[in-house]
Amino acid sequence: MGTDRAQLVVALQTALLRAVAEFGDDESFEPHRARVLATAAALDYVLMLATGTTGVRIPARDAERAIHEGMARAVDDLIAVATTIGRIGTPPAIGFSREAAASLRAILRDEQLETDDRSFAVIALANA
Repeated sequence: MGTDRAQLVVALQTALLRAVAEFGDDESFEPHRARVLATAAALDYVLMLATGTTGVRIPARDAERAIHEGMARAVDDLIAVATTIGRIGTPPAIGFSREAAASLRAILRDEQLETDDRSFAVIALANA
């Protein structure tokens, strides 16, 4: 578990928090707010696992599973919220969706989280 993985976690967390900060007042965002904030907070734990700074000894298999599951949830939440934001249709909203797509492509590949649904959703975001 290295620096690259930690950077992916931080990229996910940053995108989720940016979504709330920049688009959280939009009515269409409201259904996502609580989950996005909870996921961003949970990524703190994922980051500690990825950097080995939890302060307690956690079996590697358990840590890996928690990282994988936490990142999968964050990816799914970011796809959902970036899709909603893209539908707002303003240049900043479209820009956010496209930036999210670029980050998501790397995360899906590096963390082996690619599924057809996720891949197609990221393609749609990139073409927003």
